[in-house]
Amino acid sequence: MPAVPSGVSVLRTYLKGFFVSARDGGHHSVDALLSNISAIGANEMFNFSIASSTEQVRLRTLSGYFLSARNGGGIDGNSQDDTQTFQTERMDLADDELFRLNGPDPNGWVTISTLDGHFVTALGGGGKSTRAFHTDATQAKTWERFYVLKVGDLGSGHQYAIRPAGTGFIPDRGESISFLTAINGGNRRVDAMTANSSLQPESRFTLKKQPDGTYALGTSNGFTVVSADNGGGLAHGTSDRDNLFTTEAHILDWEKFKIFETSPGLYTIQTVSGFYVAVKNDFTNISTRISFPDEAGSIGYTAHFEFVPVA
Repeated sequence: MPAVPSGVSVLRTYLKGFFVSARDGGHHSVDALLSNISAIGANEMFNFSIASSTEQVRLRTLSGYFLSARNGGGIDGNSQDDTQTFQTERMDLADDELFRLNGPDPNGWVTISTLDGHFVTALGGGGKSTRAFHTDATQAKTWERFYVLKVGDLGSGHQYAIRPAGTGFIPDRGESISFLTAINGGNRRVDAMTANSSLQPESRFTLKKQPDGTYALGTSNGFTVVSADNGGGLAHGTSDRDNLFTTEAHILDWEKFKIFETSPGLYTIQTVSGFYVAVKNDFTNISTRISFPDEAGSIGYTAHFEFVPVA
């Protein structure tokens, strides 16, 4: 199945880090999509859903309009009007509303295919308020790459890759791409977790919502979950286990985390002790001893995370 997020997510261009936006929230046929928005608001949020019995997806604005690709794709801006590459006019189902998400790649990005098999291109890598997209590419290069990032309720039973916020975009500035990863897919006490990894199968965590509103993070082996040693509050691991380890199959207090969305698309992960999970800026350490997430940067850590849908 494609990496389709549950509920609402956003699209960010790979090259320049701008968000894809539905102009005025939808109901447009000219310049319906923009690529010059640098912060997430309602117009940047889309409901993603899997089309019945297919691996294609539909994107719908929060005001209820489906995104459609004119002619099902193939708009190049040379012989066609590329102000009307996309439209957000319909509230009923049609074939040109079908897209395919390809990926994610080990760096976390996806490409988007239209109904006719062409790739969606963000002209210039993003940053345009008119003629922002084409749908005629037959090869996926940097202008055809996007990140899908979850916003809002994370749901239960869905798989995500989790990365420290601020990584994974604007590659021309040399920013690193790194994901939390359970070594060997879990079931380890020492060398159990790393924050210095590309998106691998072992980087996929299944969120298991508990009756008290907390989450357990299921590892990719399908039976163990992530535990915070001592319930959190540790700057480093010990000789016999990491401060985050992956040997437990039962969900008790150490296996429960509160996940808060502090601003659209940015989340914190809090242990049962009240301390937060954070990653050192060079990805060499994961701490569970951060008291105030917004102040983690002052000691060289990041305590805000992005959730990338992977299933």
